[in-house]
Amino acid sequence: MTTQQTSRALAREAAGLCLTAFGALGVLIALGMIHPVLGLSAAMVGFLVAGSLTKPEPDAPRWAHKLRYTVCGVGIVGLAGCAFALYLPLGFLCVALAAVLVGLWLSSREPAAEGA
Repeated sequence: MTTQQTSRALAREAAGLCLTAFGALGVLIALGMIHPVLGLSAAMVGFLVAGSLTKPEPDAPRWAHKLRYTVCGVGIVGLAGCAFALYLPLGFLCVALAAVLVGLWLSSREPAAEGA
């Protein structure tokens, strides 16, 4: 009896993941049909969200942390590129805001966090 419930739960989870993947693909295709940059922007937001929500454990391999930062970087650079493609001043605004955020992050770091 327990085996059947486990296999049903596994089948339900697999069906849910397949529906989620095909639904997300459908959304990206529909947005891409409206405008290619709109679909690409949605994909970049997906990369950014995926990189932000997946946080490896502190003892995880080094490549897991690098992969997370790479996915976030691709999302950010892709969104900035899409902003330039949509409207040039919007692209410059994204770059300026990124510079402000990096400046705030650098100025708010405590010396104890750097090991000094």
